[in-house]
Amino acid sequence: MKKIFILLLFFSTIISAQKKDFKYSLSGIQKVVLTSDTTIRIEIGSTQELIISEKSSNHTHKDEDCDSCDDDNHADHFPNSHSKSNSKDDKRKGLTAVYPGGKDDTNGYGLSISKEGTTLFVSDLKSYLHRRGMYIKLPKNINISVNGGNMGSIYMEGFTGEVEAETNVGSIQMKNVTGPITANTSVGKIDIDFDKVSQKSPITISSSVSEIDIAIPANTNADLELKTQGTVYTNFDFKMPEKKGMPNVSGRKSIVSKLNNGGVKIYIKSSMGNIYLRKK
Repeated sequence: MKKIFILLLFFSTIISAQKKDFKYSLSGIQKVVLTSDTTIRIEIGSTQELIISEKSSNHTHKDEDCDSCDDDNHADHFPNSHSKSNSKDDKRKGLTAVYPGGKDDTNGYGLSISKEGTTLFVSDLKSYLHRRGMYIKLPKNINISVNGGNMGSIYMEGFTGEVEAETNVGSIQMKNVTGPITANTSVGKIDIDFDKVSQKSPITISSSVSEIDIAIPANTNADLELKTQGTVYTNFDFKMPEKKGMPNVSGRKSIVSKLNNGGVKIYIKSSMGNIYLRKK
């Protein structure tokens, strides 16, 4: 009985130490612009709200590889850390955090929020040294622009709106998206799995150094241009344009081809990495 009581006390302490989700209505908002210098995980929410939380709903805690956990999530490994955390919370009560970039608008999450017309801007005010990941939920069909700064990576899944994603060192991963997509990294790799490919606007995917791995449905209508000093690998049957009597003397080579009689422009470029284009 004593053991059960201790366990209940232990779990209730952990729950009380966690921040409540921050929610912001997206009524009238068509696009959300996110900027941070940490890893950003964006998932589909069930309401017309921006939701910021400490942990992803799909996140599983593993001590050895928990790079995206907040430092406070490890407090249960140290005997007196909860009382210290509660003491800090008491000191902050009634006060608002202020940073060089502005004041916290998100009840302790360290983000500023501003609105211009139908666009909502969400900016991270904290240094990447004080972050270990950010977890966001947004409506499935909203347009999203996300910048991971110098150090952050981006993970998104299931969105059907227009997506713009940019990082420097970090990777970009997207699953079950439709686009239009614009994705760019300097050093990080890009991995995008399309559920289907929107024909609304061109798709542009580029990395200066790393590989790009793209999967699209077999029935996709597209005008392809693939450009790299590396190698292109694909299981699509490309019909290459013929240049009769004219030898190819170009250094940096582009592959131009149509899929299923052509359609939306898909431009994929890696200056040094390989390109993998997979048929689903």
